Amino acid sequence: MEESPTPVLDVLLHPIRWRIAQRVLGREVTTTDLKRDLPDIPATTLYRHVAALIDAGYLTVVRERKVRGTTERTLSLDQTKVGRIDAREARAMTPDQHRQAFLMMLTRLAADFDRVVENGDLYERMDQLGYSQLALYLSPEDLTDFRTRFATLIEPYLAESPGKDRVVLSMFSLPDS
Repeated sequence: MEESPTPVLDVLLHPIRWRIAQRVLGREVTTTDLKRDLPDIPATTLYRHVAALIDAGYLTVVRERKVRGTTERTLSLDQTKVGRIDAREARAMTPDQHRQAFLMMLTRLAADFDRVVENGDLYERMDQLGYSQLALYLSPEDLTDFRTRFATLIEPYLAESPGKDRVVLSMFSLPDS
């Protein structure tokens, strides 16, 4: 079987798998947690999509334990894979696939923002909320250096730990036309 030129899209450009990946992003969760967090997804559908993400290497089973005669799995997500499309894959994508991936990201971002606003504690958590847009002037080498330095800067903050809140950082870089 020939490998797809767009494996990230084959797996993640499905709305349910994208929602699962977003819920696991930066934390360890069980399928029970996912069922609670995504109540509109039937359990059998959820399990099928979790299995697809495990098979593709996006989700990892970090622990298993027996619970009432069944095995409960604790899952983790490789943050270095999700949303990362390498140059080969990006070139294999059609313009419509790029639009679809970008719109899916924007839709999830808007839904997450709505969830924060509707949660009722927006003003108590204002120090964790921010949105802005900047114009940077970068050569191709500068952009590579910026991305490398940024990855180094955020790496210590990617692991869940006691006493720390999960804050999702979404960034886009677009060439100005």
